[in-house]
Amino acid sequence: MASTKKCILACIDGSELGNTVSGYAIWLAQNSQFPLKFLHTIEHSHRTEHVHREGTLTPNIREQLLDELSDEERMESKQLIAEGKVILDKAQQMGQQAGLTEIVAKQRHGTLPEALADLEAEISMVVLGAKGEDHDGNKKGLGSQLEEAIRAIHTPVFIVKSEKFIEPKKLMFAYNGSPTSRKALEFIKQGTFCTASLEIHLVCVNKNSLEAEKLIAEAETILEQGNINLKTQALSGDPVESLINYQQQNSIDTTAMGAFSHGKVHGLFFGSFTTSMLLESSTNFLLVR
Repeated sequence: MASTKKCILACIDGSELGNTVSGYAIWLAQNSQFPLKFLHTIEHSHRTEHVHREGTLTPNIREQLLDELSDEERMESKQLIAEGKVILDKAQQMGQQAGLTEIVAKQRHGTLPEALADLEAEISMVVLGAKGEDHDGNKKGLGSQLEEAIRAIHTPVFIVKSEKFIEPKKLMFAYNGSPTSRKALEFIKQGTFCTASLEIHLVCVNKNSLEAEKLIAEAETILEQGNINLKTQALSGDPVESLINYQQQNSIDTTAMGAFSHGKVHGLFFGSFTTSMLLESSTNFLLVR
């Protein structure tokens, strides 16, 4: 009988980060004892070589072109399915070599955000690469579907930015008292992500130092219930700059925070704190919405 437990979902493609995404997903599955599912999505971007001049086509020529287009699409689909199977087989082998026994590999047609929305009920955490195949070789920048994928669900998302798997040692939790930040606080307390050896740095940036200390005390009280290895720090100044400086000074490898607490329109006009952190920081990210 198939497991009814929620799973760790690793979204993989043929990008440079693909193996690293698999590595972190395997680590999370081992620590959480959740089953592991590898997902590869097939999104068609078919472009016919024929130039369409609808007004000059006779019915017979139009029908011929449609037949040729269907054949091209079928060939493209078969190729994408075969390439995806190779990617999934490689990931499965990594999981089996790591000792995991509950592993599922799945291919789906459509976009990644659509797939995540459909599968959300069975997911405990999602693991994504910060960049996909469309951004390979680009040191800066984020994948074209990343924000949409994160916004598609309210399940915690682990964003992989590092080029190779390194077991997390130090996690900085950026806490500001917002609803998404409080949700992240509860998730960290549960211990799904945090191992006993993981050092948690609880950091609050606020112009008002007394308010920062108050928020730190509030979060510290909750996290101490989870028997977590905890350090705290209140900071002032620009939030992005302050947090990134703290990361660098304390060798932080993972950043946890609430994500996209404002809607898309707000982000369009005022910028997004989440996006700024993802762009400017070199750490991996645990995002909770």
